[in-house]
Amino acid sequence: MDLEESLSTKLFLLGLALCCGCAASVYENRADGRARAILDEGTERTLGDRREAVVFPTERVPAEEPENAGDLDDGLDDGSMPGAGEEAPIVERRVISLREALELGILGNRGYKSREEGLYLQALSLASVRHGFTPQLAATLDAMFSKTQGLPSARDAGFSASVDQILPWGGNVSAGVSSGFRDTGDGGGSFDSGANIRLTQPLLRGAGHEISHEPLVQAERDLVYAIRSFELFREDFSIDVASRYYDLVQQKQAIANLSQNLDGFVFGRRQAEAFFRVGRTTELDVLRARRSELSSRDSLIAAKENYELALDRFRIFLGLPREDAIDVAPEAPEFTSWMYDAEEAVEVALVNRLDLINQTEQLEDSARGLRIAKDSLRPRLDLSVGYDAPVGPDGSFTGQDIGDETLTAGLSFEIPIDKVNDANAYRAARIGYMQDRRDYEEFRDNLVVEIESAFRELERRVQSLDIQRQLITDQEKNEKIARLRFEQGDFSNRDVVEAEEALLDARNSLINEQVNYEIARLQLLRDLGILFIEEDGMWTE
Repeated sequence: MDLEESLSTKLFLLGLALCCGCAASVYENRADGRARAILDEGTERTLGDRREAVVFPTERVPAEEPENAGDLDDGLDDGSMPGAGEEAPIVERRVISLREALELGILGNRGYKSREEGLYLQALSLASVRHGFTPQLAATLDAMFSKTQGLPSARDAGFSASVDQILPWGGNVSAGVSSGFRDTGDGGGSFDSGANIRLTQPLLRGAGHEISHEPLVQAERDLVYAIRSFELFREDFSIDVASRYYDLVQQKQAIANLSQNLDGFVFGRRQAEAFFRVGRTTELDVLRARRSELSSRDSLIAAKENYELALDRFRIFLGLPREDAIDVAPEAPEFTSWMYDAEEAVEVALVNRLDLINQTEQLEDSARGLRIAKDSLRPRLDLSVGYDAPVGPDGSFTGQDIGDETLTAGLSFEIPIDKVNDANAYRAARIGYMQDRRDYEEFRDNLVVEIESAFRELERRVQSLDIQRQLITDQEKNEKIARLRFEQGDFSNRDVVEAEEALLDARNSLINEQVNYEIARLQLLRDLGILFIEEDGMWTE
């Protein structure tokens, strides 16, 4: 008796110590391991063969590449700020390429981290739901001391364990065992144990795998949707980084153009002053030349200040600290001609688009929800089976004997008297399904229109690139003619100023069109579902 009582007490204390010793970090590491395994498995299952599975439009003869496409580094031989004679900036800047900007953005961008964490939380949620459909184990140790005046003190100790499992067809089975010891304090005591098994199975309402496992099915699908959405976010993020990067390149080139333009105005002012001294021009021409020089210098200062602000904002976007000053390399987006037919590309997008796939499967979820809501209109008829095996009390744990075993079976039928709420829920589910179907059809129709529009925009931008290059050629000729005629005394320097300003506008418009074309091309690849993002954020086609 004393040995068994001592053993029971020690087991209780040991179990209590083990439970208290489980640190929060242990549970956190286990949760991380489960979530990471689920994410790896889900990503591989959802996107593992995407490159092989997508459909590509048939290639056609590519458009002829415009002459000198992508040349943006005139006047920018290194990564420094262009000057017009100013001293080099004191701040040491780290010049980064587009690929480096993408890598930094993935590591440091706050929005990117939040989306990663959101995907991770989705995996954690699935892990919890999955766990709910595995055998649910529970065990309890308890002890109690009681003292009643005039009576000996009493001590109780007990142990119980159970397992519960949801069955594939909607039922539930559970089993449990328990054992306890009571010491009455007068030298006596007894053990009391028991075991039981319960099975409950719906036969009408709630019966079947689709009904009982809906939370698990939906959680699995939600993770797939989250993985696809995150992949789309990665594509949009890479395009966003490229757009911001090339916008800085564009501003940098505009500064170079302004600097070159300022040099021309300085020369024009000195030339006007020289001509005025020899009587070949008027004082008005000199004043006009000075005003153009000052205006150009002011524009250059403002452009540099705006560029500094844009660099700071880009640094914050990448998640870099304030002391990590950056600059962009003068990289021009290389011209890549478009090689696909618009009509066929629309059909390709209807097969490849990840968001359209999500919309399609979410419509299936809505239809499944409608079937589940319809099931709730049926009456409930449940079958229950039970088995109990009590073990009679005895002063020795090993001396307990199984008493009278009990087997029970029964049916429980719910009389469907009040189904108002269930009927309303079913009607609401049907309306929701019809709304989801209309939303899907609208999304699909808009997708077709957007892709057709994107093709037209690309074609327009190719034509615009050609026009801008022709304008630059024409404006360069015009500027040379105006300057020559001014030197000959046929023109005033107003014509020279206007010609130089027109040339500046044309040069700035060219880089703007090159950037817009490349971003539009990347967005169209994304829309067709054939833009793939590597781990470092760089895309492949």
